[in-house]
Amino acid sequence: MVYSGAVRNWLWVTIGLSAVLLVAGAAYLDAPGLLEGPASWWRVGVSFTGHAMLLLAWWQLGPRWHRPLATAALWSLPMLVALPLHSRDAYAYAATGWQVARRINPYENALGEAGQAGLLVGTHWHTTTSVYPSLQLDLFGLVSRLTDGDVLATPMAMRAQSVLALVILSWVLPRLARRFGVDEQLALWAGVLNPVILVQWIGGAHNDALMVALGVAAFLAVTDLGWRGWRGLVVAGLLLGTAMGIKQSAALYGLGVVAVAWSLRRGRGPSWWRLALVAAVPGAVTVLTFLATSFTWGLGWRNPTAGNPIGATSNSPLSWVASFFRYHEVFPEGVSDRGINLVSTLLIGAAVIWLWVRWGPKGRTTADRPWLFTLAVLVAFMVFAPALQPWYLTWLLPLYVFCPRTVVADRVWLIMVAAFALLPALQDTLPPYVAMPIVAVPLWWVWRWMEMGPAADSGEDQGLIRRPGALR
Repeated sequence: MVYSGAVRNWLWVTIGLSAVLLVAGAAYLDAPGLLEGPASWWRVGVSFTGHAMLLLAWWQLGPRWHRPLATAALWSLPMLVALPLHSRDAYAYAATGWQVARRINPYENALGEAGQAGLLVGTHWHTTTSVYPSLQLDLFGLVSRLTDGDVLATPMAMRAQSVLALVILSWVLPRLARRFGVDEQLALWAGVLNPVILVQWIGGAHNDALMVALGVAAFLAVTDLGWRGWRGLVVAGLLLGTAMGIKQSAALYGLGVVAVAWSLRRGRGPSWWRLALVAAVPGAVTVLTFLATSFTWGLGWRNPTAGNPIGATSNSPLSWVASFFRYHEVFPEGVSDRGINLVSTLLIGAAVIWLWVRWGPKGRTTADRPWLFTLAVLVAFMVFAPALQPWYLTWLLPLYVFCPRTVVADRVWLIMVAAFALLPALQDTLPPYVAMPIVAVPLWWVWRWMEMGPAADSGEDQGLIRRPGALR
């Protein structure tokens, strides 16, 4: 039977919706007591299959699909009422919200002490205090008050931030794409409909969502050249400071925002002092905004009792080293963690300096590549950070399409999307250093298949703008 293009596309939309229902249903059936424990073997198989179906549906729809936002909303609906997927972070948010709603300082009291809500916090964070900034604590508290601290409703309601983030991103990305000559449908397909974003933001309810949406909005803000070029810098600083109030990692966007801002304001007479001003204005506004949003609870997230990202093994190579040290008791735990953090800081600092020299903004040259610099800084942080989780990839997914792209770069990006879409299902029961090689095997075959596709032989550098079906 031959299907028309429209029927075929809606068939893939239906397959994607079925995949989400499969994953959400499996999470409900395999969580009779809600307390933390590894997933049953059958849930891993069902979830992995569901994620593969969702990934394939997204790929087959492709960047020319004219209903990306409606599809994203449809695929998100089952996840809005599902138990938190592939992470217990939403339960930690609920515990923090329970504390805030009762004026208990989350920076001084362990998450596990938050009444019934504290019972559901992941074991790695049960005895630690909150790591999030004051503004985020206030939002957690607001949600908890609205749900009366219910142990099921509160974690699910934490998805309100993710829904808001998707709305913001859906508004920002097409406008940012128009400013830089990028296909709007491609930007929405890659940065909103993306299965990693939907599963991690809606299904996982991670607060990275609002941080990323505000961070991407800052890039749009700096394209505003009003008030002789300074208005956009001020608004970008306000957005970045607010994003940092959600999660401190938003500071990473600052380097990219300055790079993009400078590329638009360099003019005919670039100079170091003008570059310094372009960096100082949004930087100062960001810091002041962040401090203003920290008024309620202060900067207590810097306490030594706060959850240490090294405490749980993640996809970061440095976290594997830390786990090895802990398991074999090579060093006392405090010494080991401080050492890993120091190594991480030095590696990230060295990488950022090298990337700035190579592609970053400079006062007397036009050879900088601001979007590539932005993405490279984010990647360097992820590679060398002491912790890397699948949802961290969402920090850069909406920005990739603005970089200079090649067929090879697009393939690498697609393989990374596929890997981080499939890993969470396996990591429900397997450690990351086991799950990652398992996922790498089929993706290596996918890479080979992509190399042998028509796009590889044609010499055309169309990348993702080509309809994915053309590679079949």
